[in-house]
Amino acid sequence: MSRITTIGVLGGYGAVGSAVVRRLHQSTAALLLVAGRDLGRAEKLVRSLDANGALAEPVAVDLADPAALDRLAARCDLLVNCAGPSYRVLDTVARAAMRNGADYVDAAGDDPTFLRLTTDGGAREWQAAGRVALLSAGALPGLSGLLPRHLATTVGRASRLDAYLGGVAPLSPAAAGDVLLSRGPEHGTPGAGWRDGVVRERSLEPRRGLSLAAFPRPVDAFPFLATEAVRLARALQIGEVNWYTAFGGGRLPEQLALSWALGDIDTSAVVSAAAEDVRRHGTWYGQEFHLWDGDDPEASPRVLSLACEDSYELSGFMAAAAATAVLAGETPAGVHFAADVLIPTEIFQALSAEPAAKISLDGPDVPATPR
Repeated sequence: MSRITTIGVLGGYGAVGSAVVRRLHQSTAALLLVAGRDLGRAEKLVRSLDANGALAEPVAVDLADPAALDRLAARCDLLVNCAGPSYRVLDTVARAAMRNGADYVDAAGDDPTFLRLTTDGGAREWQAAGRVALLSAGALPGLSGLLPRHLATTVGRASRLDAYLGGVAPLSPAAAGDVLLSRGPEHGTPGAGWRDGVVRERSLEPRRGLSLAAFPRPVDAFPFLATEAVRLARALQIGEVNWYTAFGGGRLPEQLALSWALGDIDTSAVVSAAAEDVRRHGTWYGQEFHLWDGDDPEASPRVLSLACEDSYELSGFMAAAAATAVLAGETPAGVHFAADVLIPTEIFQALSAEPAAKISLDGPDVPATPR
């Protein structure tokens, strides 16, 4: 009798984790361990799952308890982390996976986590063990690095990329903490653009009242050259990248600016500001990419637009897709950012069939693909 694959989802009853669990429950035959500190919430999610899907089991695990983490990881072939905030999680869960011979996917896990896992021989350790760690397997960063790669396959020579990422959404305290701490150089550079292989600071200004296909109403876009955008520019050899965070409401950017100016990391005011924007404007999220082919400034760009009501569902889609790829042996051993190793066209095609999202690709010589 063949052994059943076991997937642990830490934070499995949260906004992202529950989206991952629901997708894997329908798409795999694995045993799913829905793990987190609140056993009652894990049990409630397991009870809500369709009886025709994969087996699921609630498990109580406190992120701050190394022994409990090890017990969870020891049962897993793959451990998916959806717990946060990521600045607190860092490499804790990944190292538990490594100690216990499990592969790892993190819906967040950005540059600080990557550095912790790869310095001092860490990268060789994962490769030698034949284990995989995929980081930034969410909507942003993650999909935001994969979709432009697919768009680049539709042009001869990508010369310029403009990206607009954001919308209006509630923030959990964990997500708010990650947003507050995402302005350091390890995450990106405010006001900067990418020009011919160099980060040009203070080269871009905010853009107000933009009407874009990915968003149901005008947005204000603030330039922030994320480290993901720099990796993307280098990988695709794009000479110019302009990367913007888009806000559909006014309260959240106001509160973030105040909190950053004061060095205040208390999340309560940020959570409240996001909630106020949701009350005023509803919940919606989008990503839009404009890519130019060649150096003709008069040419029209190819445009990829992605719209949805819930960014957490997008993160769940991406993390579940990453988990599926790891289990299928489609990713190389070692520590990687998900956007660097997943196949962009396959993710685009899967997303095109995703009920929670609307995606389109338009531009010169490209048939429109609205959904």
